[in-house]
Amino acid sequence: MEANNSTLIIGPPKSGKTTFQAQLWARFLEKSGKVKLREMPDNITGIEKAYERLASGEETSATPAEENLNVVIPVILDDKEFDLEFKDYGGEQVSRITQLMEFDKNWENRAKTNDRWVLFIRPGEIYPIYDLSQAGGAPSINRLKDEESNPSQKLSDQYHFIELLQALLYARNTGVKSRIDTPKLLIVMTCWDELKTTSSPHEILRSKMPLFDHFVESIWDKESYKIIGLSAQEFPLDNPEAKNRYLEEMPESFGYIVLDDNPKETDITRLIEIVLNL
Repeated sequence: MEANNSTLIIGPPKSGKTTFQAQLWARFLEKSGKVKLREMPDNITGIEKAYERLASGEETSATPAEENLNVVIPVILDDKEFDLEFKDYGGEQVSRITQLMEFDKNWENRAKTNDRWVLFIRPGEIYPIYDLSQAGGAPSINRLKDEESNPSQKLSDQYHFIELLQALLYARNTGVKSRIDTPKLLIVMTCWDELKTTSSPHEILRSKMPLFDHFVESIWDKESYKIIGLSAQEFPLDNPEAKNRYLEEMPESFGYIVLDDNPKETDITRLIEIVLNL
């Protein structure tokens, strides 16, 4: 295991990043997971606010677009001590990297100093709209012009995720001539409950984003990346019954991850174990 165990969670808007961090904090407080809190962190402002909303039966709110917080959580796993460093930021910053094809010093430093990347993808909001990897040729000029007026003509979201990883690898000065060993990459298919599926996370990624899946497989060492599913919240908090369940049973009672050998692992702290052991 490498000396640098800082973890960068890469979450576009509505990806579930904030909810996961809040649920992880709930498990740490209750000491109910395999990864346990070693001591209280100095500052958990970003996570604490989201946790309080969940404990009140409310959906978490998005981190403000321009906000950048650094949350360091001391944990222990199998008698080994780690400091998990989470960069909390507005998800719009991730979108901006591919929309504007630029990144600021914050993101350059994040790419360089974090040897473990956790990429959150919400498959329920990924649509194979116009997918060059599935088509027999390029779209017509008129079709491209219609993108703004007709959403069904837009390119698949998978291209944005490919560009995102390429940009962060460039910021890190990591080439792709040989397979990538570091940074380690954990791809998390979030809001898993939305899918209502028995397919594996890799099967979902391959069906939703075949070109992205091929991109990762072709440049990452097979031992240095993994794909799992996550339902941090387990169900929407959009009705009184659901909200009351959260009020009565508390956030740490909900959420699960989906692994190859276990379709519903309720200890979501194992996500941290998985990325630390990549």
